Amino acid sequence: MFRLRNIKTFVLTFGFVALAVNAGAQNSGSGTYNFRNNYHIGFERPEAWGLKYFASASLLSGLPAPLVEHSAGSITVGLEMDWVPQLDAGQQRIGFNGTAPEDVNKAPILARPVVRIGLPKRFSVLIAAPPPFGLFGVRAHLLALGVERPLIVREHWTLGWRGYGQFGNVKGAFTCPNSVLAFAPGSAGNPTECVGESADVASLRYAGTEFQFSYRIPRNPKFIPHVAAGGNFVDAVFQTHAPLEDGMDETRLWTRGGTFSGTAGITYMVNKKTAFTVDAFYSPLWVKRNANAPRTNDGLFNVRALVSYTFR
Repeated sequence: MFRLRNIKTFVLTFGFVALAVNAGAQNSGSGTYNFRNNYHIGFERPEAWGLKYFASASLLSGLPAPLVEHSAGSITVGLEMDWVPQLDAGQQRIGFNGTAPEDVNKAPILARPVVRIGLPKRFSVLIAAPPPFGLFGVRAHLLALGVERPLIVREHWTLGWRGYGQFGNVKGAFTCPNSVLAFAPGSAGNPTECVGESADVASLRYAGTEFQFSYRIPRNPKFIPHVAAGGNFVDAVFQTHAPLEDGMDETRLWTRGGTFSGTAGITYMVNKKTAFTVDAFYSPLWVKRNANAPRTNDGLFNVRALVSYTFR
């Protein structure tokens, strides 16, 4: 009986201590808490729409290689410049299921070097990555990889295939930018109740494949029109790290789903080794702006350009 009573006393005491430690971890004594929720969100929620919008802006899609034979060991280097359209006030209301604005109008362009290396059997690999330093208030750590091969080659046209993927993230103050800190927490200028600049992380991962058709104009072979169509699987995560009036918000949101994309453009061959390519890109992106809103298409349309030079 004595031992049983001691065991009960120990269990109760340990329970109270555990509760006290847990409370101390959440409450620092100033009434603040850490929010570490992990939510899976539907692929058509506003938060998911924002993630797939910017993942689509970084797709390694279109801008095909000119109609030249890429032998094993050939190296083509280029610079890609993609226009990233700025979102209006309604489109920026993607936080909390479409009720809170997020500062996502950061970088107006995506610039990244692209390297294509020729392999045996007409295969080529592609490597593309934006600079890893801070620019326009964001820091991108993204690496896109691809493999491509012509499937049918004729005198004036080519049908090709490409598979590609990306991993990495973009860091920035999306939830609590510096511009809202001048307003009182909870006011119209600071509805999220920010008390400091956030350090949020958006992981923009995807895998996709596309088919490309290129045609060399016989009377003017320097111009090569082309089109491409593909399908993509987006696996994206938004990790909040925002100091709010009630505590630190470290909510994690993740989503995944499929998208389609298409490009159309033209390549101008400056000479046998130098090419300039311009593409128009479009991807339909479906979204429900709130729980009662209809399902609508708010797709991404942008223009992309690539200057490339082949060494051998």
